[in-house]
Amino acid sequence: MSDILDVKGLKKAFGGREVLKGLDLAAARGEVIGILGRNGSGKTTLFSILLDLVSADGGSAEVLGLRPDGSGRLRGLIGYVPEKPAFHGFMTAGEVLAFRARFFPRWDMPKALDLCKKLELDPAAGVAAMSKGNLAKLAWITAVAHNPELLLLDEPTSGLDYLVRDHILNGLIHELTEGGRTIIVSNHRMGEMGGILDRVCVLKDGVIAASHGAAFLAEEAFRAAARLETPLSLPEGVVALGGGGALREFAVFGRKNLEKLRLDPAFAGAEISPLLLEDSFKVLLGE
Repeated sequence: MSDILDVKGLKKAFGGREVLKGLDLAAARGEVIGILGRNGSGKTTLFSILLDLVSADGGSAEVLGLRPDGSGRLRGLIGYVPEKPAFHGFMTAGEVLAFRARFFPRWDMPKALDLCKKLELDPAAGVAAMSKGNLAKLAWITAVAHNPELLLLDEPTSGLDYLVRDHILNGLIHELTEGGRTIIVSNHRMGEMGGILDRVCVLKDGVIAASHGAAFLAEEAFRAAARLETPLSLPEGVVALGGGGALREFAVFGRKNLEKLRLDPAFAGAEISPLLLEDSFKVLLGE
């Protein structure tokens, strides 16, 4: 059993629509996992169950040695950045931090204020007038100021300009190097997370449909372009990409599968090149 997260057969339905259909997921201490899935695939529902905000219909989840039981204990131990952060509009950033500190025994106010300085967020700034970027900064600060062992990040850089994205990503790297946090992140721009991910899990049809090491995707994903005169059945680990006529392109996962493909006379003279990480993610999603 994992010492941070152990999810088995998790199920959840809303109004008769099954969102999670027996999902299994485990995370070890210090591991960074990217959850890849289309909108509506169940990423936010998974996070809500882990945070004890929503109860599961079936299966089990153990987080930091505790099970979600409706008590809310887990919320004090997890750092969470929602896709759309929301705070009391009548407060300033500093007041938000002081308010949050009352709910987290391990809250580190010097760390929170230091992060405000690093992220160029004025504690006196009013929440109601904040830009999306500053709201994202405040969400990040409130997620890590109590030094949680587990961070759940739901689209943490979505819609942000490059400077704010860099701030958030640098913060992620700092938390990893300084605290060894376990991080589970869902992000449409998963390519920008490539340098810190240990593993990528594909959430599809309510289950984890595939799991790949990030190093595998970076080193053993290829694009093969070949001129094919007749259709052929594709071997394991090979996915057809776009292209018309006889000139076809394929994604190939795994060096062994690439070597098998090269033995096929139909692929004689095929042009092989690395498949970009972002393109690998699109293939895994079926885009």
